[in-house]
Amino acid sequence: MTPTPLDETKIIQNVKLDLEITDKLQDGLLKMLLDRVVKHFKAEYGVSDIDDAYSFIFEDCVIKRFNRRGSEGAQSESVEGHSVSYYENKNEFLPYDDMLQKAFGQSGKSRPGRVFIL
Repeated sequence: MTPTPLDETKIIQNVKLDLEITDKLQDGLLKMLLDRVVKHFKAEYGVSDIDDAYSFIFEDCVIKRFNRRGSEGAQSESVEGHSVSYYENKNEFLPYDDMLQKAFGQSGKSRPGRVFIL
């Protein structure tokens, strides 16, 4: 089965629908945010092409980045009893990581360590 390329136009449409944006005023911002998420994803998982089956991940990440604007870098925020915490960008794919590791055939990220032979 041939993968379908990521449909960035459809992602932007879905994000706008979710955020109840009905005009084109935010389109440039949303495209820039999507571009950043796609580049981050490609670097994180070492892929050059992304199947459209994963578009929901990019929609979620763009919405999260859009909603965080103005609060970049905040670990938590509290205003009159309303408290919000944000994932750091380095962890934005963490909720999907198990699925992505299986899909890309990676057995987990390598990390430095030691081998002891007894």
